Amino acid sequence: MITCSWRTAFAPDEEEEVGEMLAAAAEADAEAGFPAVSLSQPFPDDARHLVVRLLPDGRSGHGDSSPVAAYLRVEPDPEGGPATVRYVVRPQFRSRGISTLLVETVGLDVRADGGWAGTGAPALRVWARGDHPAAQRMARRFGCAGVRTARRQWQLLAPLRDRGFPDAGLAVRLPADAAERAAAATLWRRHGGRDEPPDHLEVLVTGPDISGGVWYDPTADERTEYGAAGRIVAVLAAPDRDELRGALVAAAMAALRERGLRVAAIAVDAEDRTLARSCRLLGFRHDRTDIEYTVGPAPAEVTADA
Repeated sequence: MITCSWRTAFAPDEEEEVGEMLAAAAEADAEAGFPAVSLSQPFPDDARHLVVRLLPDGRSGHGDSSPVAAYLRVEPDPEGGPATVRYVVRPQFRSRGISTLLVETVGLDVRADGGWAGTGAPALRVWARGDHPAAQRMARRFGCAGVRTARRQWQLLAPLRDRGFPDAGLAVRLPADAAERAAAATLWRRHGGRDEPPDHLEVLVTGPDISGGVWYDPTADERTEYGAAGRIVAVLAAPDRDELRGALVAAAMAALRERGLRVAAIAVDAEDRTLARSCRLLGFRHDRTDIEYTVGPAPAEVTADA
């Protein structure tokens, strides 16, 4: 029913075909708030691409086309940890068992020489956005192959009404100069991610020592029942200054409101009860639960997607 081929780069015609499929999937998934996967977004030079096609249907009148049914990208971890997997199935081919067939075809052996399927990946990590029932079924079916739940994340939404936001008596502001921007970037790398914060994000910081920072995206344009949402991407504080995060969230909400947005979105780790409580007090409500699955040895630390 399917055939699949690995790529390190695309021929122009196939790149266009895969791009059109991903664009159609992004359009279909936008209302649910699922992040889009595209060939234009940044990914490592050593990423591997798997193109999944339906086998031609030889029956009369069905033609001999072999359309792209799914796309999978493996993004190696620069520090040798689990590789990030991004996976999309063409909307009209969903619920046909494409994913199950793919796993049965490629397998999940990450211990083989060359890592998983020859990609070099020693382990895999993939998010199921909205914890779709199909992802649950896949996890149960292939649990014996090392698939396990690594983390749960709550996606929260808050309408940005025309009201003030509490600041807890803390000064939350834009970085004053290049030195403070560098200090905020150091906070991001130390507590939030390995790389520099993306250029399109805006940041607010606290204190003369930059002991906390909140990064937000007023251009996220995520569809919600309340309208287009801006996203609060990361709320970070020094280990001994956890109490700052509630004020940072409130400041980001106010900044998004000033930009004309009506809704704020934020992802909170299900184990982070302190931040979850702060968000609830600020008017956030649960929208969906995302689950990260891993394949292979359990990582010592799993970091969030930027």
